[in-house]
Amino acid sequence: MKPLVSLTVGAVAALSLAACGSSGSTKSTDSSSPGPATKNLSANGVSFQYPDSWDSLTDVKTNAQKGSELWSENVGPDTTNFAIMSAYTVGLEVTDKNIASVQPEVASTLKGLAEQGGGSVTSPIKVEATAGYPGFSQELTVKTPSGQEVASTLWLFFNGKTEYFMNCQYVPADQATMIAGCQTIRSTFKVTG
Repeated sequence: MKPLVSLTVGAVAALSLAACGSSGSTKSTDSSSPGPATKNLSANGVSFQYPDSWDSLTDVKTNAQKGSELWSENVGPDTTNFAIMSAYTVGLEVTDKNIASVQPEVASTLKGLAEQGGGSVTSPIKVEATAGYPGFSQELTVKTPSGQEVASTLWLFFNGKTEYFMNCQYVPADQATMIAGCQTIRSTFKVTG
Protein backbone atom coordinates (compact mmCIF):
# COMPACT_ATOMS: atom_id res chain seq x y z
CA MET A 1 0.00 0.00 0.00
CA LYS A 2 1.32 3.41 -0.94
CA PRO A 3 1.95 5.51 2.19
CA LEU A 4 -0.16 8.61 2.56
CA VAL A 5 1.90 11.76 2.31
CA SER A 6 2.06 13.43 5.71
CA LEU A 7 -1.30 12.11 6.83
CA THR A 8 -0.55 12.29 10.52
CA VAL A 9 1.95 15.07 10.36
CA GLY A 10 1.63 16.07 13.93
CA ALA A 11 -0.54 13.36 15.26
CA VAL A 12 1.25 13.29 18.55
CA ALA A 13 3.33 16.39 18.65
CA ALA A 14 1.90 17.00 22.08
CA LEU A 15 2.87 13.65 23.57
CA SER A 16 4.82 13.48 26.76
CA LEU A 17 4.58 17.08 27.73
CA ALA A 18 5.36 19.07 30.80
CA ALA A 19 4.01 22.56 31.12
CA CYS A 20 6.60 24.84 32.62
CA GLY A 21 4.27 27.61 33.63
CA SER A 22 0.80 28.98 33.46
CA SER A 23 -0.61 32.27 32.49
CA GLY A 24 -3.52 33.33 34.60
CA SER A 25 -6.50 32.61 32.42
CA THR A 26 -7.85 35.55 30.50
CA LYS A 27 -10.59 33.54 28.84
CA SER A 28 -14.22 34.38 29.42
CA THR A 29 -16.29 32.45 31.95
CA ASP A 30 -19.54 30.98 30.64
CA SER A 31 -22.11 31.09 33.39
CA SER A 32 -25.08 30.65 31.04
CA SER A 33 -24.63 26.93 30.46
CA PRO A 34 -25.99 24.38 32.94
CA GLY A 35 -23.52 22.29 34.89
CA PRO A 36 -20.04 23.21 36.09
CA ALA A 37 -18.72 26.65 35.18
CA THR A 38 -16.53 26.77 32.11
CA LYS A 39 -14.19 29.13 30.33
CA ASN A 40 -14.42 29.68 26.60
CA LEU A 41 -11.37 29.71 24.35
CA SER A 42 -11.83 31.25 20.93
CA ALA A 43 -8.68 31.47 18.80
CA ASN A 44 -7.10 30.09 15.64
CA GLY A 45 -10.44 29.62 13.90
CA VAL A 46 -11.87 27.32 16.60
CA SER A 47 -13.66 27.64 19.91
CA PHE A 48 -14.21 25.28 22.84
CA GLN A 49 -15.05 25.35 26.51
CA TYR A 50 -12.99 23.90 29.35
CA PRO A 51 -13.44 23.71 33.14
CA ASP A 52 -13.35 27.02 35.00
CA SER A 53 -10.81 25.59 37.46
CA TRP A 54 -8.27 25.07 34.63
CA ASP A 55 -5.74 27.65 33.45
CA SER A 56 -4.13 28.44 30.13
CA LEU A 57 -0.63 26.88 30.23
CA THR A 58 2.50 28.20 28.52
CA ASP A 59 6.10 27.11 27.92
CA VAL A 60 5.36 23.52 26.96
CA LYS A 61 8.16 21.05 26.08
CA THR A 62 7.75 17.78 24.14
CA ASN A 63 9.54 14.46 24.22
CA ALA A 64 7.88 13.16 21.06
CA GLN A 65 7.05 15.26 18.06
CA LYS A 66 6.38 14.87 14.37
CA GLY A 67 5.16 17.37 11.83
CA SER A 68 4.58 21.07 11.54
CA GLU A 69 2.09 22.44 13.98
CA LEU A 70 -0.26 25.20 12.81
CA TRP A 71 -1.22 26.19 16.37
CA SER A 72 -1.57 24.80 19.86
CA GLU A 73 -3.63 25.76 22.92
CA ASN A 74 -2.81 24.21 26.31
CA VAL A 75 -5.21 24.18 29.26
CA GLY A 76 -5.35 22.25 32.51
CA PRO A 77 -5.42 22.25 36.29
CA ASP A 78 -1.64 21.87 36.71
CA THR A 79 1.64 21.19 34.95
CA THR A 80 1.21 17.41 34.89
CA ASN A 81 -2.49 17.07 34.12
CA PHE A 82 -3.63 19.06 31.08
CA ALA A 83 -5.13 19.03 27.61
CA ILE A 84 -3.44 20.20 24.46
CA MET A 85 -5.46 21.11 21.38
CA SER A 86 -3.37 21.43 18.21
CA ALA A 87 -3.93 21.65 14.47
CA TYR A 88 -1.86 20.37 11.56
CA THR A 89 -2.20 20.31 7.78
CA VAL A 90 -2.28 16.79 6.36
CA GLY A 91 -1.59 15.55 2.84
CA LEU A 92 -4.92 13.80 2.27
CA GLU A 93 -8.50 14.92 2.78
CA VAL A 94 -9.85 12.57 5.44
CA THR A 95 -13.59 11.86 5.33
CA ASP A 96 -16.09 9.36 6.72
CA LYS A 97 -15.65 7.40 3.48
CA ASN A 98 -11.87 6.89 3.76
CA ILE A 99 -11.33 6.98 7.54
CA ALA A 100 -10.92 3.19 7.80
CA SER A 101 -8.24 3.16 5.09
CA VAL A 102 -6.05 5.64 6.99
CA GLN A 103 -6.40 3.85 10.35
CA PRO A 104 -3.30 1.60 9.92
CA GLU A 105 -1.05 4.60 9.20
CA VAL A 106 -2.43 6.58 12.13
CA ALA A 107 -2.01 3.56 14.45
CA SER A 108 1.58 3.07 13.30
CA THR A 109 2.40 6.77 13.78
CA LEU A 110 0.89 6.84 17.27
CA LYS A 111 2.76 3.70 18.28
CA GLY A 112 6.07 5.11 17.02
CA LEU A 113 5.58 8.43 18.75
CA ALA A 114 4.56 6.78 22.02
CA GLU A 115 7.80 4.79 21.88
CA GLN A 116 9.73 7.97 21.04
CA GLY A 117 8.20 9.48 24.19
CA GLY A 118 9.42 6.56 26.32
CA GLY A 119 6.05 4.85 26.53
CA SER A 120 3.71 2.49 24.75
CA VAL A 121 0.22 2.11 23.35
CA THR A 122 -2.18 0.78 26.01
CA SER A 123 -5.41 0.39 23.99
CA PRO A 124 -6.36 -0.41 20.42
CA ILE A 125 -6.99 2.55 18.14
CA LYS A 126 -10.72 3.20 17.61
CA VAL A 127 -12.59 5.06 14.94
CA GLU A 128 -14.34 7.80 16.95
CA ALA A 129 -15.77 11.07 15.68
CA THR A 130 -15.31 14.32 17.59
CA ALA A 131 -17.56 17.34 17.05
CA GLY A 132 -19.06 15.61 14.01
CA TYR A 133 -15.67 15.14 12.33
CA PRO A 134 -14.25 11.70 11.47
CA GLY A 135 -11.38 10.63 13.66
CA PHE A 136 -9.74 8.24 16.07
CA SER A 137 -9.00 7.77 19.75
CA GLN A 138 -6.29 5.82 21.55
CA GLU A 139 -4.68 5.55 24.98
CA LEU A 140 -0.93 5.60 25.63
CA THR A 141 1.59 5.93 28.39
CA VAL A 142 4.56 8.24 27.95
CA LYS A 143 7.21 9.93 30.08
CA THR A 144 7.40 13.65 30.67
CA PRO A 145 10.75 15.38 30.03
CA SER A 146 11.45 14.95 33.77
CA GLY A 147 10.92 11.16 33.47
CA GLN A 148 7.52 10.89 35.19
CA GLU A 149 5.20 8.33 33.58
CA VAL A 150 1.80 9.71 32.62
CA ALA A 151 -1.15 8.40 30.64
CA SER A 152 -2.65 10.10 27.62
CA THR A 153 -5.99 9.70 25.94
CA LEU A 154 -5.73 11.02 22.41
CA TRP A 155 -8.35 12.14 19.93
CA LEU A 156 -7.47 12.98 16.33
CA PHE A 157 -10.19 14.28 14.05
CA PHE A 158 -10.18 15.69 10.57
CA ASN A 159 -11.88 18.56 8.76
CA GLY A 160 -10.74 17.89 5.22
CA LYS A 161 -6.96 18.38 5.20
CA THR A 162 -6.84 19.84 8.71
CA GLU A 163 -6.08 17.46 11.54
CA TYR A 164 -7.16 18.51 15.03
CA PHE A 165 -5.31 16.70 17.77
CA MET A 166 -6.18 16.56 21.44
CA ASN A 167 -3.88 15.03 24.03
CA CYS A 168 -5.55 14.61 27.40
CA GLN A 169 -2.60 13.88 29.73
CA TYR A 170 -2.92 12.82 33.36
CA VAL A 171 -1.48 10.83 36.21
CA PRO A 172 -3.67 7.73 36.76
CA ALA A 173 -5.16 9.08 40.01
CA ASP A 174 -6.57 12.10 38.11
CA GLN A 175 -7.88 10.20 35.08
CA ALA A 176 -11.63 10.62 35.78
CA THR A 177 -11.38 14.37 36.42
CA MET A 178 -9.19 14.96 33.38
CA ILE A 179 -11.30 12.84 31.02
CA ALA A 180 -14.43 14.73 32.18
CA GLY A 181 -12.73 18.07 31.41
CA CYS A 182 -11.48 16.81 28.06
CA GLN A 183 -14.97 15.58 27.18
CA THR A 184 -16.17 19.16 27.81
CA ILE A 185 -13.65 20.34 25.22
CA ARG A 186 -14.72 17.64 22.76
CA SER A 187 -18.45 18.30 23.18
CA THR A 188 -18.10 22.08 22.72
CA PHE A 189 -15.41 22.16 20.00
CA LYS A 190 -16.41 24.19 16.93
CA VAL A 191 -14.58 25.34 13.83
CA THR A 192 -15.39 29.05 13.60
CA GLY A 193 -13.23 30.24 10.73
